[in-house]
Amino acid sequence: MQTAPLVEALYAIGIGLVVGLEREHSGVAHGMADGDVPQRVQPQAPERHTAMGARTLALLGLSGWLLAFLGDREPWLVPIGMVAIVGLIAAQMWIGREVGMTTEIAGVVVVMLGALVHRDKALAVALCLGTTTLLVVKPWMMRFVGQLRRIEIVATLQLLLLAAIVLPLLPSEPQDPWGALPPRKVGTFVVLIAGVQYVGYVLTRLFGSTRGTGLAGLVGGLTSSTAVTVSMARSARETPELVRPGQLATFLANTVMPVRVAVIAGAISPTVGWRIGVAMAGMTVVLLGAALVTWRRLRQEEPAAPTEIALKNPFQLWSALTWGAILCVVLLVAKLAAKWFGDEGFLIAAGVSGLTDVDAITLAAAEAHRSAVLSADIAALAIAIAVCSNTVVKGGMAWFGGGRAFGRAIVFVFLLAIAVTVTTAVAGLLVSG
Repeated sequence: MQTAPLVEALYAIGIGLVVGLEREHSGVAHGMADGDVPQRVQPQAPERHTAMGARTLALLGLSGWLLAFLGDREPWLVPIGMVAIVGLIAAQMWIGREVGMTTEIAGVVVVMLGALVHRDKALAVALCLGTTTLLVVKPWMMRFVGQLRRIEIVATLQLLLLAAIVLPLLPSEPQDPWGALPPRKVGTFVVLIAGVQYVGYVLTRLFGSTRGTGLAGLVGGLTSSTAVTVSMARSARETPELVRPGQLATFLANTVMPVRVAVIAGAISPTVGWRIGVAMAGMTVVLLGAALVTWRRLRQEEPAAPTEIALKNPFQLWSALTWGAILCVVLLVAKLAAKWFGDEGFLIAAGVSGLTDVDAITLAAAEAHRSAVLSADIAALAIAIAVCSNTVVKGGMAWFGGGRAFGRAIVFVFLLAIAVTVTTAVAGLLVSG
């Protein structure tokens, strides 16, 4: 007798016990609060009996393992045994028609997990815990589903289809005659616009307009502050109550952006990271200060604000496609400008590149310094120019996309942030020179 098979058998029995204990307790504690002890509280409904409790499911897990273990020598035992066990479970389900299918399906899963133990114990345990979690969250899932609107389910499916199916099919290389419009990059921007809009919708429903949009700004700023700015501008134009919450989200997203730029530059070239970090710190302070002022004003206005905002479709593809078309125009202009100017100056290229994206020029500048093509000062200044150029574009998006009420404060803060960034970058260049 060997130890390894006994350990596998214990794993299979343990998997059945974990799932079985949850199933048995679910029947005993039906209708009770989460903190109640079943023996001390009279159930609100008659106790539901199920023939598949902890012991039965433990035996099912052991049966699955036995089939897999014996199947090493007699492979025909596995399919025949599986069919027999599933037939017994189906017969039990047919006899106790008043009992739902969840426990019976869990029994089939336990048999298969018991068999999986013989091949991969870690995977079997992980799937067991996942299965038990799905069984435990039934009350919360029922409450969650009861609060959903049909349009929210449809919007979720649309966003998943766009991100998981359509986007990977787009070519990554430009297909246009000018070589300026990579379809996947444009598609990624469209998905980001729609995704930030969707996340903002979900967080607004969960936490309210003030905290929800603020969290959406922080999350969106990790990937694209431009997408957050565009989404919040559109929301503010359609729903006036979201003007100030949208400003808060925009300031927070753009507070994350300079931090992200400094981290990316520092990861490639620590010297450039430190140089650009000074300028980015100044921009971060200005934007964070604006976010705090906006948040305090929101707190003061909160009693007079409406208790509920009429939320519309969380996924509006046409709005995202419109901004995707705008991005195409900007990309084309940037490509032609770089072609006209040639290779005369990295700084001009940085300003043109910053019209659409700062991450690409940040990587390029840091890599150029690491390869001894540029000095650290010029690389840091190029990144600062790209950030300022990108901030100007986002200010225009906020003004024209969200209207004067939304864009006025954002444009003012952005201009102040640009002034501080340019001043610190030039001062750092003079001091180091």
